[in-house]
Amino acid sequence: MDLLNRYQQLCEEIYLLLSQENNLLKQEQVPHQNLLNTKRTLLSKLEFFTEQCKQVEKAGVEDKKQAQRLQQKLMKIFMLDQENEKMLLALQMKQNIHLPPKDVSITQFQNLHD
Repeated sequence: MDLLNRYQQLCEEIYLLLSQENNLLKQEQVPHQNLLNTKRTLLSKLEFFTEQCKQVEKAGVEDKKQAQRLQQKLMKIFMLDQENEKMLLALQMKQNIHLPPKDVSITQFQNLHD
């Protein structure tokens, strides 16, 4: 089925992109904006294809096997994305710790307590 093949190709692209992001994060590098924009675009396409696949009700035995493989790939994608988000959050927190303290005026300080 053509739809499943395109869906599988998209899943492979997303997984490769998430792997690149994962490697950067493991090296304590924040992924560049271009990578994040591409990720956002691909994930929105994934939502579209997921909805399209839900509409397909009858599939042959081979298509069901391919659908199962796609489901396994999706689980890998979700797990890798979750790991990446955790590492990105930790890296951003680590970088924020090393920032010099902000100068806060007396007025700003008083506004915090009001």
